[in-house]
Amino acid sequence: MTCPGKRRSNGSGAQVRSALLAACLFALLLPFHPASAGAAEAPRPMTGVADAVPVPRPGSREPAQTAPIVPFLQAESEYAAGRTDEALSRFLDLAYSSPDDERKGFIWWRVGELLLVRGDLDKALEAADKAVLLSRAPYLSLSAVDLKLRIYQRMKWDNEARQMAAYLLDRKFVGADPPALLALMARVDAGAGRLGSALALYRRAVAAAADPQASRRLSAERDSLIDGATDLSVLRVAAGEEEDPEVRSHLYIAMGNAAIRRGFLGMAAYAFERSASAGGNWSREAAERLFRAEKIIAARPRIVGLVPLSGKLSDIGYAVLAGAEVALATINGLERNGATPVLRWVDTAGQPERARNEFVAAAADRMVIGVLGPVTGEEGRSVGAAFTQKSPPTLYLGQKTILEKPFLYGFGLSPAQEARALLSYLARAGISDLLLFHPENGYGDGFAAAAASAAGAAGVRIARTVSYSPETQDFTEVIKRAVGNATFQRQSRSKEKGKAMKLPLGGIVIADRWDRVFLLASQLRFYNVYLPLAGFSGWNDPELLRKAVGSVSGAVFPVDYSDVIPGLQGDRFRKAFLETMHVPPTRFEAMGYDGARFLSEAYALDGGAGGPPGEAMRERIPRLKNYTGVTGTFQFTPAGDLRRKVSLLQVELGNFVPVPTP
Repeated sequence: MTCPGKRRSNGSGAQVRSALLAACLFALLLPFHPASAGAAEAPRPMTGVADAVPVPRPGSREPAQTAPIVPFLQAESEYAAGRTDEALSRFLDLAYSSPDDERKGFIWWRVGELLLVRGDLDKALEAADKAVLLSRAPYLSLSAVDLKLRIYQRMKWDNEARQMAAYLLDRKFVGADPPALLALMARVDAGAGRLGSALALYRRAVAAAADPQASRRLSAERDSLIDGATDLSVLRVAAGEEEDPEVRSHLYIAMGNAAIRRGFLGMAAYAFERSASAGGNWSREAAERLFRAEKIIAARPRIVGLVPLSGKLSDIGYAVLAGAEVALATINGLERNGATPVLRWVDTAGQPERARNEFVAAAADRMVIGVLGPVTGEEGRSVGAAFTQKSPPTLYLGQKTILEKPFLYGFGLSPAQEARALLSYLARAGISDLLLFHPENGYGDGFAAAAASAAGAAGVRIARTVSYSPETQDFTEVIKRAVGNATFQRQSRSKEKGKAMKLPLGGIVIADRWDRVFLLASQLRFYNVYLPLAGFSGWNDPELLRKAVGSVSGAVFPVDYSDVIPGLQGDRFRKAFLETMHVPPTRFEAMGYDGARFLSEAYALDGGAGGPPGEAMRERIPRLKNYTGVTGTFQFTPAGDLRRKVSLLQVELGNFVPVPTP
C-alpha cells in the first residue's frame, strides 16, 4: 500500500487489500503473545512449481516486547494524512528501535511502500525483503511479495517481477488480480521470445477476466503480439502448441505473411491452408490469401516437398522444407519470374500409403520437376513401388535401404555409405582386426550389418562383434565379453593406470549415438582399453566432446553435414539460413537445401525440350556430372545412378576437425 492518491495498481485488488489491511492493523494493535513454532510458521510454498519463489520464514522466537503503540499510531496517522517524509521518519525509528515481533514485518512493509513512492528503489527492495522475512501472517508476507513485484516493475527487472507474480498466483494471494498478473507474465515471456508460453498465459488471463472490457483488452494485446511476431520457427511451434483454434488460425496466417515477405511461397501456402482449416474469424482472410498463393504456384515449375508435416516427425519435415525454401530464395533472389521453380509443401503424416498417393498425384502433374522426399524408410519403399520410368526425379532422404531405381536417388546418407567411407579410411590408416560394439535395436543392427558388408571390400577384418541392450549404463560386463573374461581379470586392474591392456585388436568401432558412446568410451578408458576409436554420424554432437572429454580423442566418424567442414557453399548456406530463420541449421535443413538447389540448377540447364519438365529433368541431371553441396559431393551418371563422396570428422584437442581428403 502506498500513500493515498499515489497508489497505482499493478496486479493486486485495492479494495480487498484495504479491508484486509485494516483488519491486520487492528490485530497488530492488540497485545502480542508469542506463538509456538508450528503455529507461527506460515504454510510452505507448493513444491513442483517452477516459477514459485520460496519466502523464508523464521522459526520460533523468544518472547519479546511489542513495538510501542503510541509511536506506531502516530506513524500510521502521518501515513494516512499523506505526509510521506514524516511517516517514513517515524516508521524508520520504529523499525530500528522496536523488537523483532510480528508488528516489525508490517513496519518494514510500510517503509518499503514509502521508499517506493519516493523512488528510492534499492532501499525499498531491502525493506521489502525484511518485511517478507519478519512477517509470519500469510497475508502480510504475501503483501510484502506484492510490494517486491511493484519494485521490480519500477526497476524494469522483468524476470524477477515475473517470479513474484507466479508466486502470488501459486499461493492464491487474496489481494491479487489474476488477469493482471498473468498478463504481466505473458509480456515478460513475449519479450524473451517465448511466444508459446506467452500465448498460454494470455489464454489464462482472458479466461480469468470477469470484466468483458478487460477480456477484450487482453485479447487485443494478444493479437498485437501475434501480428508483431516475425520468426517463422517460433510461429510454427506456437501454432502447433496452441489449444484455441481461433488463436491457432491467427498464428498460421501470421506465419504465412512472414513467409511471403521472405519469398517462401510454398511455406506461405501451407500456413494459409492450416489457418483456413482451423476456422474462426481468420479463416476467410486465410482462404483468400491461399487462393492467391496457389494461383502463383500453379503457373510455375514446382518441386514437391513430400515430407511429414504432422505427427512425431513433423519437426524433421519442416526442417527439410525450410532449408529448401532458403535454397530457392538464395538462387532466385530478386530475379523471380514465371520460369523459376517454387516449392509445394505436401504432408505425408509419416504414413506410407498417404506418401504413395501424394507421390502419384505429384507425378501426374506436368509442372513438377522433382520430388524432395520422403524421409522414412517405410515411406521410401511405398513411393518406390509407385515410381515409374516417367516419374519425376525423386530424392529419398531417409537412411534405411530402399530399392533404388534410375532417378529415384538415395539422397540421404545411408549406413552403407557411411560404413564404406569409414572402413576405407581405417584401411588406409592400417587399422584392421576391429572390435564392433552396437546396441540391440534398429539403429545398431543396421550399422553393424552395413559395417560387416563393407569390411571385405575395404580390406579390413571385423574380429569380434558385441551387442548390448540400448538401456545399458554400466558396460563392465559388455567389455568383459569383448576382451575375454580371463584377459579382463588379469589386466584391467592389475596393471598400472594408463598402461594399455594387451589385445589382439587394431581398433574399436561403436555403432551407437553420442549419448551412449560417451558412456562406453569412458568405461573402456577406465579399464585400460586404449585402441583407436571410430563410429558413425550419430557421434556428431558437441555434447559428446563435453561429456566424453578425452575418452574419444582421435576418434573418426563420417558425417553428411557439419559447420566445421570448410567451403564457400557451406558458408553461404549458414549465412543465408541464419539471416532468414535466426537459428543455426542442422543436417535436415542442409539436406533440403542441397536437394532444392540441385533440382533447381538441373532445371536451369538447356535440353529436354518438348516434353514435360519432369521427363526433361532426366536428360538434364546427368549433365551436372559432379554436384558439390553442403552435405557432400554427388556424382550423377547417365543411367540415373548416384554416387557420393562422404566427409569424415576427427576429434582433436576437444574439437571436431575435418579429415583431409585423400
